[in-house]
Amino acid sequence: MTWRDVEPAKHPFDPSRALDAVRAVVASPDPESGRPRGLWSDNSIAQGLAEHYGTWAFGWYTAMQLYPDSGTVIRELPPCGLGARDLDQQARRYTDALLQWRGWLEELAAAFAPFVPGPDSDAATRRQLRESGVAALVTLVVERTQAGELWLGTCAQALTWFLEATGVPVAEAEELVDDIVDGEFASWVAPDAEAIGRARKAVGEHRA
Repeated sequence: MTWRDVEPAKHPFDPSRALDAVRAVVASPDPESGRPRGLWSDNSIAQGLAEHYGTWAFGWYTAMQLYPDSGTVIRELPPCGLGARDLDQQARRYTDALLQWRGWLEELAAAFAPFVPGPDSDAATRRQLRESGVAALVTLVVERTQAGELWLGTCAQALTWFLEATGVPVAEAEELVDDIVDGEFASWVAPDAEAIGRARKAVGEHRA
């Protein structure tokens, strides 16, 4: 997904109506099995929510915590029961995941805002703003994920979306961020000031 796919400002969402929408998706038939999606798979639920809300609503599926300290965005979901009688419990669990994911997207949008250049900004200003935003974004991701095993994926996604929001073409943003994350950061380790400084420099030197 690109930032255009998930940017909250472009995809209105009413959290007060989320539970009803998720209940309907959980009870709806899975296209392959014909069984209620809630009795089939998380993936089927994610697809149903994406059909209802748009692509952004699929993102929670790959952002859920798999085990303690996994370093993902969505954590501490209520347990999920089994059987048709527990479909409502499952709906509440999936709603919790969806709301956590939406909250994360809104948090990212707020973090991006101070560093997004105006339409009349020159190239030097754009590069300076991007460079300035890197430390704030990495710090935000580390705080959210506690730099667990899988935090690098969350970091790469957030930085790629940030660069996209500041005008870097998606393919260029992905390549630049992959080089930074692979070269400077590591699983289970919160980056120090020197590593973040090198990441900032790499972004600032990019000529998009």
